[in-house]
Amino acid sequence: MGSTPGTDAHAHPHGSLENVEVAHEHSDISIRGIIWFLAMLVVIVLVTDVAMWGLFKGFDKLEQRDDPFVTPLAAPAGQLPAEPRLQTTPWQDLTQLRADEQKHLDGYGWVDQRGGIGHVPIERAKELLLQRGLPSRANASPDATEGTHVAASGEAAGGRNIRATAPKPAGGGEK
Repeated sequence: MGSTPGTDAHAHPHGSLENVEVAHEHSDISIRGIIWFLAMLVVIVLVTDVAMWGLFKGFDKLEQRDDPFVTPLAAPAGQLPAEPRLQTTPWQDLTQLRADEQKHLDGYGWVDQRGGIGHVPIERAKELLLQRGLPSRANASPDATEGTHVAASGEAAGGRNIRATAPKPAGGGEK
């Protein structure tokens, strides 16, 4: 009995699916190749680790050999240098300075205790000034050039080099 296409149970409707010109591997993976790869990888990693350890030891020795000579006169490590030192936290120092200034302005204290000079808060000083008035010299002779209201002229020197002259008496004078 001859089999005709389409009647065989194993036959494909388009014909045979086998290609005699193409072959496939009968073994998918080589266990021996994988073992050799892993063994070589471990050896290379270990050799690299040992080489890097030796390189870093060599660098340490070079660094110690090239360290500069430290004079015995140098300050020991951890000891702060003499005053004045650089500010490490200027914003905190400024905050503390402002707080100290405000405490001084708003509080009582001595400027010179032996001389009897103290400081009082600004508001209290204003009240005392209004109560007592400004101090003045009782026996001071008035200066004729003070308060003459002479107009300033010339260069802008803030009045530092302008002399005030006494006004001439009216009606009297040269003959």
